[in-house]
Amino acid sequence: MVVSRTYLKEQKMKKKWLFTLSIVLLGVVMRSTFTTIPVVIDNVAHSFGLPVSQLGILTTLPLLTFAIFSPTTSYFTRRFGMEKTLLVALLLVLFGSLLRVASASMLFIGTILVGSGIAFINVLLPATLVKFTPNKIGAYTSLYSTTMTLMTAIFQIIAVPITKAFSWQMLVLFLSVIVFLVVVTWVLHMAINVDTSVNQRVHSVDNMPDQVHPWRNKYAWAMLVMAGIQSAVFYTSIAWVPTVAQHTGLTATQSGWVIGVMSLIGIPASMWVPSFLERANYKQRVRFMTGATVLWLIAIIMMYNTQAGLVWWLIVTSFIGLGGTAVFVYMVTSYAIRTRNPLESSALSGMAQTGGYLIAAGAPWAYGVLFAQLDSWFLQTTVMAIAILIFIGLMWFVERDQTIFE
Repeated sequence: MVVSRTYLKEQKMKKKWLFTLSIVLLGVVMRSTFTTIPVVIDNVAHSFGLPVSQLGILTTLPLLTFAIFSPTTSYFTRRFGMEKTLLVALLLVLFGSLLRVASASMLFIGTILVGSGIAFINVLLPATLVKFTPNKIGAYTSLYSTTMTLMTAIFQIIAVPITKAFSWQMLVLFLSVIVFLVVVTWVLHMAINVDTSVNQRVHSVDNMPDQVHPWRNKYAWAMLVMAGIQSAVFYTSIAWVPTVAQHTGLTATQSGWVIGVMSLIGIPASMWVPSFLERANYKQRVRFMTGATVLWLIAIIMMYNTQAGLVWWLIVTSFIGLGGTAVFVYMVTSYAIRTRNPLESSALSGMAQTGGYLIAAGAPWAYGVLFAQLDSWFLQTTVMAIAILIFIGLMWFVERDQTIFE
């Protein structure tokens, strides 16, 4: 099916490279700004004189802010416009990132600001692609998702060397410089490429529906649950696969290798899958994604092996990386290709990500509580496997020869 975006007029850009560069740099900061700090959490705790246990919430805070602020994005977009809202989100990330080096209290406040800014970006980026590149959504989704996956892995690798050579504060300042570059390129894009004429505003706002009501839509609700499952299994895997691997006999160094493989092996999926999904009809999409999700399921089932060695875990994390990344890319691409205009895209994305990150915020914690009480990962891993089966069922329900709101 070719989606008819009847409310949308593609904006012509005088300097398209500015937009492209902005998308690439957004991919750099969308995860690395909050996933890099946990890698050097011991250094952070030592510099502020805090126990490491008190800083565990730094992983949960961004997910909670995603859940809180994602549903507000549509309101601010309608009131102030997509470009200005995205600029304010970037400024929140920049200000919050800089605050984190000031003191222990500012570390938590800054993390909340970073999370709130990323929440807006997560929702607005698919809608931005619908507006500026409606005929190249797959290509641009591939661009930012590949950059995000690659740079997350790279920053996790270089975080410790930079901290040892300089300090963790220097690591955060380095990330802040990249955020500043995104702000600059986005301001230039707004000044040069965005048509702010009266005719364009009338066309882009008045010709679109006044309201979109995703909370009344059964398919949007299904997308919310799917986003929750995807986020919960992904973040739980990131948090607990190294620990589970060590309990089966791997060393700490080897468990670091397998988690690195999980990040890097997903790059091919993030490069190819978005363009395929955009070209494919709904039957092709659901069949392909069922195969990718089953691969993800097989990896989770393989975690039952209590005598697994390094090769086994490399296979497990390779399957998680390929299947899990394909599922993540499927979700973010769907917010764009399964809607007809930026308003629908931001409304669907905001709703789905609200539920998704709310579920994801508690999943790693619950996995760890059960792990501590049972001294086993069988029960919670079974729950993850069942959740993936539910995801497959919902995907077959959602995929059809119409958009979400038709």
